[in-house]
This record gives sequence, structure tokens and C-alpha cells, in this order.
Amino acid sequence: MTATLEGIDWIAAAKAIAGPAIGFVFGSLLTSYVQWGFEKKKQILARRRELVTGWRMNLLPMIGQPTAQQFVWAGDRQRAVMSSPYYASLRPHLSAAAIKQIEDPMIKIFVRTKPQPPSHDWNHHYPLKIVVDEITRIEHKWKLV
Repeated sequence: MTATLEGIDWIAAAKAIAGPAIGFVFGSLLTSYVQWGFEKKKQILARRRELVTGWRMNLLPMIGQPTAQQFVWAGDRQRAVMSSPYYASLRPHLSAAAIKQIEDPMIKIFVRTKPQPPSHDWNHHYPLKIVVDEITRIEHKWKLV
């Protein structure tokens, strides 16, 4: 028995080989693209969580809570916060109103009328309340909470 080329249907053979090969290539490319999309989304979420954690762990203590009778925001404390890389990463996400309040160069002095321990009333913690509210808003916008 010898094989002859005359009895082979070349078109049917090409279809039988090419169909699965094309399906395999297309399937592997599609799978790779979907996996890449999931990985990209995971990396974005991880980076956003890292940013929020950095803001909370490093920026908020820089702003601090007033412990003395008088608390001056504008000046050295404001410059230190605004020159921080954490504030630089937060600023693009802040609302225009928050930026205006935080970066206002006017000196704000908060005086307690009665000698008492520092209040836990958020209205006395300028600009800490603004920054905390903005971080919370960003967390909700990014669906991290």
C-alpha cells in the first residue's frame, strides 16, 4: 500500500486543521486580554487603597488636632502640609471648595472660650474635618468602602 496524493481532499484537510488552530489562537488572546483587564483593575484598587491609607496615616497627623488654647493653621503648619507628597497626591482629588479652604493664606486662629480639654467636636478641628470629609468622599467615589 502506497499513499497517493490524488485521493486526498486538500480543502477539507485545511479546514480541519485551520478551524481549531484559529480558535485556539483567538481563545488564548481573548483569555490573556481578560486576565490583563482583571489584573489592571486589581492594581488600580490596590494603588487607591495605598493612597487612602497614606493620607490617613501620614497627612492627618501632620494636620493634627489642636491641643493648645490657640491653634494657628496658616503659616508653618500649613506650608508643611501643603509641601508634603501626601497632600500633593490628594490635591487632584479634592473639590474646589476644599482646596480653597485648605490653601487659604489668611491666618485663622481658633480660641477656646473656656479652659477645657481639647474638644471632640469636629467643628473645632479646622482643617482636619475638611480633609477627613474629602478622603471619605473619595473613598466612596472609588468604591473602596
